[in-house]
Amino acid sequence: MTTITSTHYSPDDAAHTPAGAGPVAEIVLDGAASRNALDAEALDALLDHVEALLPLIDEGTVRALILRGEGTVFCSGRDIAGVDVETDDAYEFLNSDFWPVFDTIRSLEIPVIAAVQGAALGLGYGLAAAADVIYAAEDAKFGSPFAAIGAILDSGAHAVFVDRLGYHRTMDLILTGDFMTGTEAAATGVVSRAVPAGELLDFARQKAAKMAAGPAETFRMEKYFTQNLADERTRLAQVWDTEAFMQERARTSDDYREGFTAFQERRKPKFS
Repeated sequence: MTTITSTHYSPDDAAHTPAGAGPVAEIVLDGAASRNALDAEALDALLDHVEALLPLIDEGTVRALILRGEGTVFCSGRDIAGVDVETDDAYEFLNSDFWPVFDTIRSLEIPVIAAVQGAALGLGYGLAAAADVIYAAEDAKFGSPFAAIGAILDSGAHAVFVDRLGYHRTMDLILTGDFMTGTEAAATGVVSRAVPAGELLDFARQKAAKMAAGPAETFRMEKYFTQNLADERTRLAQVWDTEAFMQERARTSDDYREGFTAFQERRKPKFS
């Protein structure tokens, strides 16, 4: 089970504020046993923490946000350990449980940074992609792990990968299940920058403090306009809906059932 915690720093609270943090909030995924995987309950908690920031943003108390994970992994994706593939509704999970989190984070009127160490896979990458800026550890992992369980790349990643990587590299990642490092992801534009793993959090906090000290209204307009430019190529909401539809179609297949069962039983799947 992944728990969600949050805090925000103030220049007036120097005793509990990292150096140079400024009016910055942090939301943290903390679930070492599941590699920070997220189920519906964790997503509800995450949404609660994001929505709790809205009045603080309105009053100017919080002017930037960092999303991060505790431990060695940012987020390994959906927590499927207890999923019953016979009764699961993948479409409902993606659109009713995860999409509100993604959409709310993306619509925040402040700069949002995802600080990604280790793996950001499946909806873990989707969560990072909701941010305006992704800073990744050089050895972080990005890609599509779904070939191993017979599922569909989701959480909006089709739009991001095709836009940044092109058709052939996207299909390579989908069909092989291979991962890009943070360094490779930065070189291709899948993330903003890659930094040494040991420097990631300090780097993200320094950049968040710089953004928090910037022109808030200008940044708000820039964010709105730039998102619209990016979305007009293929509406992200349509990508989401199609992915969720395909994921539910995949859920009814023998391969999906075998993939999930093999994961839960900690064995290699045997696809038909």
